[in-house]
Amino acid sequence: MASSFLSAWLLLACCRALLALVTTYPLRAPGWRFSCSPEVRRGHALMVADGKKAQKKKASDRQGRKLIIASNRRAKFDYEIVSTYEAGIELVGTEVKSCRAGKVQLRDSFGRVEKNTVWLLNVDIAQHATTGGYFQHDPKRKRRLLMHKAEARKLRSQLDKQGTTLIPLNFYFNEKNLLKVELALCRGKNKRDKREDIKRKDEKRMMDRISKSIF
Repeated sequence: MASSFLSAWLLLACCRALLALVTTYPLRAPGWRFSCSPEVRRGHALMVADGKKAQKKKASDRQGRKLIIASNRRAKFDYEIVSTYEAGIELVGTEVKSCRAGKVQLRDSFGRVEKNTVWLLNVDIAQHATTGGYFQHDPKRKRRLLMHKAEARKLRSQLDKQGTTLIPLNFYFNEKNLLKVELALCRGKNKRDKREDIKRKDEKRMMDRISKSIF
């Protein structure tokens, strides 16, 4: 008698719990998947709307401008820039994350054309801080640049001339948030040219100081 009464009580309790669950999370056809309550759906919609507003604001702040993450300042001192090119670059996921964090070093890097393909060598992209070792990349691996074959052939013909080299000047995200590389076809400077550049910069700096003191 007691056992049957206990079984009936447990069955009633289970039915009440199931009824409360179905009332709180109504079932949605065709499968047995629970849908969120109206309050949860409303909160999720507000979060999505705030995220879209933040993305639009960030894009509007960057509209028409590029975000430079790494520059090769030494190249403009050591080389005479003949012409510049813009190219995309082929990267893996951890490399893109490191680039967004600004962990890029262009010192001693250069480009090379092999079989109508432009490669970038000796660019140091640091490993991502919060990624496991199995998924990490080689910081100084050889990376392919995304350029048309006609541009690659033109660069190869110009690089065949003595004294020219291909140097990356900048890594930057453009207005569409795409990572780009600014390449320069350069010619080496001699010591006399470097001294003249230093003299010209000193004179310009002095004239700026004088103009500021006058006005």
